[in-house]
Amino acid sequence: MRETRWHAGLVLLGLIVLMPAWVSQAGADELRVNVPEVSGSKQVGTRSFQLVDRSRSAGFDQSGKRRLMVQVYYPLADRSQTRCRQAPYMASATERSLLGFIAIDRPVTVDTGVCAGGKVRGRALPLLVFSHAYTASRGVYSSLLFDLASRGFMVASVDHTYDSFNVAFPGGKSVDGLFGSPLSSKPITEPELVSLVQMRVRDLRFVTTRLLRESSRKRSWLGGRIDRGRIGVFGHSLGGATAARVATVDRRFRSSADVDGSLFGEWPLTVRTHKPFLLLVAEGGLGQVLPQDKACDFFAGATGPKMAWQLDGAKHLSFSDFQSLAPQLAESYPEWPFASLYPAIIGDLEPAASIRSQREGIARFFRATLKPAPGVGERPDPPSGITPASGGQLTCR
Repeated sequence: MRETRWHAGLVLLGLIVLMPAWVSQAGADELRVNVPEVSGSKQVGTRSFQLVDRSRSAGFDQSGKRRLMVQVYYPLADRSQTRCRQAPYMASATERSLLGFIAIDRPVTVDTGVCAGGKVRGRALPLLVFSHAYTASRGVYSSLLFDLASRGFMVASVDHTYDSFNVAFPGGKSVDGLFGSPLSSKPITEPELVSLVQMRVRDLRFVTTRLLRESSRKRSWLGGRIDRGRIGVFGHSLGGATAARVATVDRRFRSSADVDGSLFGEWPLTVRTHKPFLLLVAEGGLGQVLPQDKACDFFAGATGPKMAWQLDGAKHLSFSDFQSLAPQLAESYPEWPFASLYPAIIGDLEPAASIRSQREGIARFFRATLKPAPGVGERPDPPSGITPASGGQLTCR
């Protein structure tokens, strides 16, 4: 299937150069890069933890119960900001896994600018649940997720175990993905992608249930901090397909956003969602083939408030941290093997403009669609750098 090969292959190509630690030169000086500073007014804290779904097996013919790593990003209470300890970019075990794929031995530090732990700002917050791309990791979307938290959202990002290239659990144990590494992903069929989405949908529903349960406990760090009437879901690539699907089967998700994600299976052709839905495509990604993709059919059949926007000049992986980190690496290390190749992956859009547009666009959509009633159903205008998809793009074939 043409869009299946496109979807898997493009993610694979980008992940080869996605991580900032992937620079090799024995004995070289450390490189320092940074996640772009958040644009919201609030300092951000983050916590990661394991959740175990004892109601189902690990899946993928693996033993044990389904274990997931979850990372929550949130605006900090004022008194926590003075005791801020910078959060790492990703778990060290996951980074070691990536380094092993291509034998990297040059140290790289990524400054995140957010705090490890700390108290959540003292009011109920809208919750956004996020799903990563095929074989990716929650860690490579830090620029976007940190920023949403700085604007007053609580964001929960899930690593889909055995789908993500590596998941690091407490106690030093890590689990490699079953679909290959960033250098060699497994060829995958549409039925397999449908199965992955089904597994991911159950992951997101389980995590949402556990977070809401924790919020209902007064003495929990999340006690009273989630507004259960304002929950949205979004994701990139296969994560976007997951977000679109889970919102159709779980009433707790009031709106959903599919960020440059193809849809698979029969449901996009038959399900008619009445909830607010954003289809945000890259001009050089899904935007190129949207009329042939089932995302076009799902959007056409949606009966609720719906928006189809395009990030002009962008590629599929412009929505990942590669957009901001690759140019920094290329500038500080010209000998980097991908220094002259990365523009083919992220497009010709100036990085700061790309990041500003996608941050504002996603925040604007969820601010409008997760408002306390009245106000549900608003259709926000796209920000600068994002334009409505053209009529031809939405003429499904």
